[in-house]
Amino acid sequence: MVDLTEITSAKHIVLECDASSFANASALYTYALTQHKKVSLISQEPLPRHLSFLPWFEKVRPLKPSCADYYLHVKTQTLALIQALEKSAININEKMATALYAGLLLEYDFFKSPDCDGMVFAAALKLTERNAAHSECMKHLLFSQPLSLFRLRALLFKKLRLVENATVALLLFSDEDLEASGAQMREVFIIMDEVLKLVHVQEVRLVKSDENNQLIKILKGKIA
Repeated sequence: MVDLTEITSAKHIVLECDASSFANASALYTYALTQHKKVSLISQEPLPRHLSFLPWFEKVRPLKPSCADYYLHVKTQTLALIQALEKSAININEKMATALYAGLLLEYDFFKSPDCDGMVFAAALKLTERNAAHSECMKHLLFSQPLSLFRLRALLFKKLRLVENATVALLLFSDEDLEASGAQMREVFIIMDEVLKLVHVQEVRLVKSDENNQLIKILKGKIA
């Protein structure tokens, strides 16, 4: 959980994030500004354009500033961040609410994740009551997929194999697939999630076919 007292006591705060945690970093950036702090927002990887509707996307830089009082590596734990803000009686304004709502959508697969429980739905309701932009979040995060993802799907689905009585899916990919589609690794992981939804499939194994079929990642289902 984020220690918000560190933010209130520091003069210059650095928030380091990636694509999966940018929504939370956006909310924290807004909060730090309400506390009249100097804030730097950094990411060592380019953030996908579908996140550009969130506040402060244009403020993201690739390099850390030379000095700061407090460095925070922002995590993908949106519910814990919401609870920390509420515990400290911090007013969640519209910008923060929209960013946190986006974080919940991404972390809990648009409320389809097995980990999504009553606490998540309750938090989402409170954010919409604080004017979180539900329609904007859905438009940009769910209904604005890049062409590279569709191209990559076509390549990987063609090579998809089911083994062990169709309970295990082998998802093979190569550098050539990424180059041909213009996709990045995060889009490979999106496809892994989609393959896990196949009937009977309980596990997806990501295999790098151009590196001696090296096993890169295993994704297991949580619903029997």
